[in-house]
Amino acid sequence: MLDHQNKDMLIFEGLIDGQYWAQTRPLGDLYFAYPPGSEWRSGPSINLSRSPDALHWKPHDKPGIRPHAATVSTARMGGGAPPILTDRGWLTLWHGVEPSGVVGIYRTYWSILDKDDPSITVATEHAALLEPNPALTEPLKDSMYLDNVVFTTGIADAGDFYVVASGEADLACRITHIAKAVFAG
Repeated sequence: MLDHQNKDMLIFEGLIDGQYWAQTRPLGDLYFAYPPGSEWRSGPSINLSRSPDALHWKPHDKPGIRPHAATVSTARMGGGAPPILTDRGWLTLWHGVEPSGVVGIYRTYWSILDKDDPSITVATEHAALLEPNPALTEPLKDSMYLDNVVFTTGIADAGDFYVVASGEADLACRITHIAKAVFAG
């Protein structure tokens, strides 16, 4: 149980320093404001929660992944695939939304979080990892009620690459193979 309404909750596998961790995104429209010239923008962010028993959760006292001024996708951001542990730390795939049209343009981004303290971002990329691909939904174009959306929901280790599962415009499933070298830094 969380102490607030929430969406996009993603649980880290196993214990980190004796506690369960999760990425969260509280609902609501109140955000931190940043001063002019800040590297951060206000808006929804990916927060962190901890739990001693995976039942009772408390928000972590440090921020998670926040909207960065170097990306266009600051209208909304939230979880995607549950984080997986790599040699560099926790690889997390998340969505960011650029303001456009009715719902915006959803893209998948990535960050690597410290393996012992997921509130520390080790690496991130401001360019999108996955962009919407209209060719995948072309046969369904007469049934479409939105477009420009790729929403990643899963990731699996496949040796030299990761298999990434995503939804494309809420109408098609998408599987993408991404070389591990992309995240090697």
